[in-house]
Amino acid sequence: MMNEIGTSSATKLEPKLLNLSCIYLPAKHPYTTAKWYSEIFDLETADFAPLDPNANLVVLNISNDIPGGGTIFFVQSNDKFSMNFNNIEGYNHAILMFQVKDIEEIYERMKEKGVELTTDGIKDRGGCGKEIAFFDPDGRKIEINDYGTR
Repeated sequence: MMNEIGTSSATKLEPKLLNLSCIYLPAKHPYTTAKWYSEIFDLETADFAPLDPNANLVVLNISNDIPGGGTIFFVQSNDKFSMNFNNIEGYNHAILMFQVKDIEEIYERMKEKGVELTTDGIKDRGGCGKEIAFFDPDGRKIEINDYGTR
């Protein structure tokens, strides 16, 4: 029997897309944005693009412990890039959701720094984990979730 993508449902496909290795995000001030992410999430800068107030590119490592753990490139730009959208029911989605551990600690840091949250506190999604939606220094709506870390 053929499925929607034209392969037999009995055939097990070997995924060719392995990981999200990096993401490029526009930042008005890469240093300020990267420093904020670093302080909130305990991220380290990459050796090849360190935290420098005059840099037009700053790169943070998401994880040094996980092979292919990924990096975030903050690239200086004046472009506005919407990082959210409304579904057909009107719910506003962020296009990025990061998996985190210690979400309560992160929430306290966000409160201390006056981070604009889109929800009241930590939202418990039951079996899907706890999550927080917020805006970063460049106005992007981002979500974090602790699914699979507790």
